[in-house]
Amino acid sequence: MNRLQTHVRRFWLEPASSDGLAFLRIAVAALSLFQLAVLWPHLPALYGNFGLVQWVITDVGAGDWAPSLGRMGLLLAPLGISTMTTMYAVFVLYAVGLVGLLLGYRTRFFAVLTWFTHGLTSANAYLSLYGVDTILHVLFFYLVFMPSAGRWSLDARAGRVFTGPTSGARVALRTLQFHLCFIYLDTGLAKAQGVQWWNGEALWRALMQPQFRAFDFSWLASYPLLARVGCWSTLLIEVGYAGMIWVPRLRRPWLVATLLLHAGIAVCLRLWLFSLTMGVFNLAAFAWSWRASEAPVKGADAPPEEAPGAALQPV
Repeated sequence: MNRLQTHVRRFWLEPASSDGLAFLRIAVAALSLFQLAVLWPHLPALYGNFGLVQWVITDVGAGDWAPSLGRMGLLLAPLGISTMTTMYAVFVLYAVGLVGLLLGYRTRFFAVLTWFTHGLTSANAYLSLYGVDTILHVLFFYLVFMPSAGRWSLDARAGRVFTGPTSGARVALRTLQFHLCFIYLDTGLAKAQGVQWWNGEALWRALMQPQFRAFDFSWLASYPLLARVGCWSTLLIEVGYAGMIWVPRLRRPWLVATLLLHAGIAVCLRLWLFSLTMGVFNLAAFAWSWRASEAPVKGADAPPEEAPGAALQPV
C-alpha cells in the first residue's frame, strides 16, 4: 500500500515544469487570433442581431441561464448602445484577452476575460459552430486555473509568478491528458457503433462532401478495401489512444499516429483550425514528457523503472 500511495502521489502531485502549459497558452491564443482575423469581415452575418440568425432565435436555443450577445444587447440598449456596437465591443474585448494570453501579461485575468467573451459569442452562433470552438472554449476554461504563465510570459519576466516546477502544473497536465483520453475513447466508440465505419462508407462520405472536399477521391470507389482500412485505422487510433498512450514504448508512436490522423483531416477535409487545435492539445499534454527528467521521490522503495506500476510513471 505504501508503494501504491507513493506512485499515486508521484503520478498526480510530483512537481512538473509548466513548459507544456505555456506552449498551450501561446498556441491556443495565436490560433484563436488567426480565427478571429478570418471571421472579422463576416461578424455581422454570423453573430449580428440581423445576421443569418437573429438574436431572438439564438437566445432561445442558448437557454435561459447562459449569457449571450442578445442579453448583453438588451442590457445596454437603454444606454443608447446599438446591437452592432455591442457585438463589436465584445469581440474587441475577446481580442484583447487573446493578446493578453499570448503575451502572458496578467495571465489569469485575461484568461477569464477570454473565456467569458468567447462564451458570449458562442451562445449566439451555436448553429454555425463546430468542434474547434468547443475545444477552444474548454481550453480557455482550463487556462483560467492552470499555471500557464510560468514560462515565456511577461508575468514570469516581471516576477509575478513562480517559474519552477509545481504540483499544480502536474495536476494540470494530468487533466489535459485524461481529457484527451476521454475525447478519443468517446468518439472512437461512437464511430464503432455505426456500420459505415466498418464497411468504409464513412471515409467515402467525408471525402466526397462538397463543403469539405479538397481533392477528387472518386477513384476510392474502385478500391473499397482501402476505404475500409482507413476507417479501421481511425477506429484503432481513437479507441486505443486511452490505453496505449500510457504505455511508455507505445506512447510516442501512438501520439505520432494521432497527429498524422489530424494532419490527414486538415489536408483532405480542409479542417485546418480543428486539426491544429487538436494537435496543440496533444503536444501540450504529452510531447513535453519526452524530454522531461523527473527526480525520484525521497523515501521511495525502488526507482520508477523497477517499482510496481511503472507504466504509470510521470510522463
